[in-house]
Amino acid sequence: MPFSAVYDACVLYPFEIRDMLMVAARTRYFPVYWTDEILDECARNLIADGRATREGMDRMFRDMKALYRRATIPRADYEYLIDSMTCDEGDRHVLAAAVSKRIDVIVTYNHKHFPIASLAPHGIESLSPDDFILDVLDLGPELFLSEFVARSQQRNDWAARNGKPEVTPERTAKYLAEGPMPKTGRFLLDVLK
Repeated sequence: MPFSAVYDACVLYPFEIRDMLMVAARTRYFPVYWTDEILDECARNLIADGRATREGMDRMFRDMKALYRRATIPRADYEYLIDSMTCDEGDRHVLAAAVSKRIDVIVTYNHKHFPIASLAPHGIESLSPDDFILDVLDLGPELFLSEFVARSQQRNDWAARNGKPEVTPERTAKYLAEGPMPKTGRFLLDVLK
């Protein structure tokens, strides 16, 4: 069954999770969406924490927008809906954007900011990145795994050029299993054996 997803800023912040969500988007099993407001929030937090520079974030967002040319929802498409949203005030723009494009899933960790009572009238649900990736894996584990291995190779090439530790699919899966995405990490470890 086709579905669409908007990525909330909180799931774009941690590199490893953002990387897995972008791997999922590369499968093209679903259209992915975000807004400039979501990307700006992610950038502000990464820069404030000293994890990124403005130049680095601008480069990353340019790359994301080049890969997914239809992913950015223009503010004009959802601004008129923001005040009518009943979720957490700071996340009303996210729900309004999702409603404007009839998106099925908001991928977020902030489930309390998106209560069922606010989402259900619009036919939207919120999922953690871990649960969302498992849903994508159900659609086609072979393609996801292929994209995951290809992304691991890209990251490993970058690591080699920059004197960083080797990046392998197994190491990434182990990290995910022991930390931010335990279900996804365990699934990947099982299939990589």
